[in-house]
Amino acid sequence: MKNYLDLAPKYLSGHKNKTRLTIFSVVMAVALVVGIFSMLDALVKFEKNQVLKSEGNYHLLIRNPTQNEIDTVISRIDVANSGVLKDLGEGKINDDTCALGYIDAGFADNLNIILIEGKRPTNDQEIVLEKWYLDQQDLNIGDTINIIRSNGSAGNYMISGVINDWGATKAAAIPFVFVSKETSERLTTVASQYFVLFKKGVNIKNAENEIANVLNISEDRIGYNEGLLALMLQTKNNRVLTFYLIGSVLFALVLVTGVVMIYNTFNISVMDRIRQFGMLRCIGTSKKQIRRIVRRESLIISLKAIPLGILAGILISLVCSVVLKIYNPQLFGDIAILNFSAIGIGAGLLTGFMTVFIASMLPANKAAKVSPVHAVNAITEVKISLKPKRGFLTRLFPVEIAMGINSAVNKKRTMVLMTSSIAISIILFLGFSVLVNPIFLGMKTDKPYTEDLTLTSDQPMTPELLQKLAQIENIQILGQPTEHLIDLQLNGKNGEQTVARVKTMIDETITLHDKRQMNAEAQNAFMTVAVFIYGFVAVIALISILNMINTMNASVVSSAKYLALLRAVGMSDKQLDKMVLTQAITYSLTGCIMGCMGGLLLQKKLLDFLAANWSFPLSQIVGIVIICVMTGALSVIGPLKKIKQTGISETMATTGSM
Repeated sequence: MKNYLDLAPKYLSGHKNKTRLTIFSVVMAVALVVGIFSMLDALVKFEKNQVLKSEGNYHLLIRNPTQNEIDTVISRIDVANSGVLKDLGEGKINDDTCALGYIDAGFADNLNIILIEGKRPTNDQEIVLEKWYLDQQDLNIGDTINIIRSNGSAGNYMISGVINDWGATKAAAIPFVFVSKETSERLTTVASQYFVLFKKGVNIKNAENEIANVLNISEDRIGYNEGLLALMLQTKNNRVLTFYLIGSVLFALVLVTGVVMIYNTFNISVMDRIRQFGMLRCIGTSKKQIRRIVRRESLIISLKAIPLGILAGILISLVCSVVLKIYNPQLFGDIAILNFSAIGIGAGLLTGFMTVFIASMLPANKAAKVSPVHAVNAITEVKISLKPKRGFLTRLFPVEIAMGINSAVNKKRTMVLMTSSIAISIILFLGFSVLVNPIFLGMKTDKPYTEDLTLTSDQPMTPELLQKLAQIENIQILGQPTEHLIDLQLNGKNGEQTVARVKTMIDETITLHDKRQMNAEAQNAFMTVAVFIYGFVAVIALISILNMINTMNASVVSSAKYLALLRAVGMSDKQLDKMVLTQAITYSLTGCIMGCMGGLLLQKKLLDFLAANWSFPLSQIVGIVIICVMTGALSVIGPLKKIKQTGISETMATTGSM
């Protein structure tokens, strides 16, 4: 050894079990922080893509704008794009109701009115239609159709192009028909909206206030793309702001959990480290040198553990992204699977380095404050009173059980560290589980089922039709059908063939509402959030269990000398097993009780913020208690077995050395 700093790697290699457990705790803590924050970053990207597809790419709109308002807004330097959407009322195509409208060609793609074939209308004789209606009526580009407008006037129009399907209009069986600008100027406008997309980096709230003040536009005439603004952190919606507050609390709790996980593992055996540092001071090592040794140990552990934790966290986010890409390649096909979140990696690095450094310096600072002799004697073994007494626990339990409970309770520092580590993981789990709720995610419906097809008619539908529909193999009649409404659900097999067969059974008096696309859009919106929310909870649950196992392992390893002393004075292996298991279960149950109390309080407060009803999560609590007790008991079996297999003298020698 050429330098006293070489003691750092020698200590770590000489205490492989402790070092391994410490590194594993840092890996888990960093993985938790990086994983959760990277998943949040990926969620924002996926959710933004979902919002752009469903709501459109704009920031605000002005209802029924004047030409002066349009000219003023479009002249602003902070506006990237804008366009008008006009509602020209309803019309009839062969007795089928249609919605007439006009959209500025330069803004059509922003509202997902995408031309998939042909060209947009350029004169007063051309129109574009949704693909589903052309397929239903067997129409093609170049065909001419007659449209009767709501005022009774009629006209012949040539189909110049085909646009993508809209789930809402398809479900309502009312196709969108877009006309040319020339035609729109001749028709009566029922309502219009002027959509505005600002450039990147613009403060949208300030821009909106300027526009409203300059043009004297009332608040009720301005609308917002709430979903997009929420993801840009520029919303004024109180519900969204409440969600941000809840998210801030939960993600702050993630950081605290990461800190506690690392800190606890370092400090379970803090008194052993104080004794070791006391021995170094006895042979002339200065306080400054001890701090340098500790910093070197921290650096070695950090360099090994933090990169592994970051990789594990990125892998967690990768899994969620892959699930969504596989689930819906059309919607998320253009989003990269591998996302490197600067926020997530930065939070993981900061949490790992800072906590490892602070936690490892604690025993060094304590050793520096006392004399070397006192530091050497600062051992953690239980001091036996000279006055023998029979305790309350020994009257209720066998001596080894009583000793296990007493050992857990009397070691107050270890008790606090162990129970807080378990409790905060449970609090985090119960807090995030609030988000795993279809009602919270906007999937609540008034019906206990979701229909794919709906048949409606102003005239009574015959019982014979109902019987024919019931005989179709891949279809299920839902609810209580009436003479004017029948809800149908497809089983997912041969959907188009089944729909075609239904069409052959109905006449022109019955309208078929195909709700499959609308259902798929709603399901996509739910899945985008649900995959990540379930991912959050799964990651928290998994890492919490691993952390509990690791913490229990560290506790047993740090108590190896004490357990060897008990074996030396005559405690049998069976009694030792019972004592250590009792001690582990005491830690687990205490942490479980504290965690459940704190978690339930947090859960109720979060639901109060959301104005949602809270009910006691009995199944979650029962599951948590069972998992805590089982994990606590099983996690000590391995290290306890290893201690029993090692000779008493060998255990005493290895645990006492530097």
